[in-house]
Amino acid sequence: MARRRQGGKKRGSLVGTLVFALALLLMWLGSELGLVSWGGGGPGAELVTTPPPEDALFAAFIDVGQGDSAFVSCGGETLLIDAGISSAGGAVADYLRSRGVDRLDYVVCTHAHEDHCGGLDDIIEGFEIGTLFAPYTEFDSSGAFTRFEDTAAERGLYITVPPLGSVFTLGGAEFQFVGPVSDWGDDLNDSSLVLRVEYGGSAILFTGDISSGALADCAALGGFDLSCDVLKLGHHGSSSSTDEEILRLTRPSLAIASCGADNSYGHPHEEVVELLEAEGITLLRTDERGTIELTLPSAA
Repeated sequence: MARRRQGGKKRGSLVGTLVFALALLLMWLGSELGLVSWGGGGPGAELVTTPPPEDALFAAFIDVGQGDSAFVSCGGETLLIDAGISSAGGAVADYLRSRGVDRLDYVVCTHAHEDHCGGLDDIIEGFEIGTLFAPYTEFDSSGAFTRFEDTAAERGLYITVPPLGSVFTLGGAEFQFVGPVSDWGDDLNDSSLVLRVEYGGSAILFTGDISSGALADCAALGGFDLSCDVLKLGHHGSSSSTDEEILRLTRPSLAIASCGADNSYGHPHEEVVELLEAEGITLLRTDERGTIELTLPSAA
């Protein structure tokens, strides 16, 4: 098992604005702002080498089928959140290399389910890694999380269990761990690390597979600001993770569902799709669009 160490605790105040929401509206009406693109970035796709921009925050929700993986770059620094199932690790690695990435300053494993941590072995073995973040757990039904820990140990990497509220920076972007606020034991979904990133007055919320109740607790019990312009829907768009209360707390303009085509779970659930539509929130899905890429410009 990889060695673990605790990081220092630091709390930041993150305030969202309407700037990104307006940009998204203009983009959706057909402007040429170029903030959002999608398509063809998933397993087996032909990739073109293009370094991410350094004067903006670049985020990619990588198409890994029924699973999660997200890449963020800002100011020349890089971060990866999850890497899908074991067989998707190679596709995630290929995508990163297509973006000119050979080092990841941060890697975050949100929780110990294989569709999130299964592909991280390929990432740890194929890239220079700075800091590894993961929740502490003794529950690993698939063995994927144990393989992740063992691979990290073989590479001499520590796994940091981030204190709630701790903050780190990526270029000019500020990330904060805003959940979970409770020890959920063997409930791996609700043990998901929740990350909020702010850049240039805009925010993205990464939620892992956390349920709506546990995410609401991050605000009610933890006092954290969950507002965002872009919401990565919890649990691939499951109704267990997104409801009216969550949309009230997050107030996104854009929602992302990372899910596989014709998946047996029915993700994203129809009631979530209908709720987002009723609230006027744009939904983009990796099963329909492939890899979804966003660029958040600086406020300057």
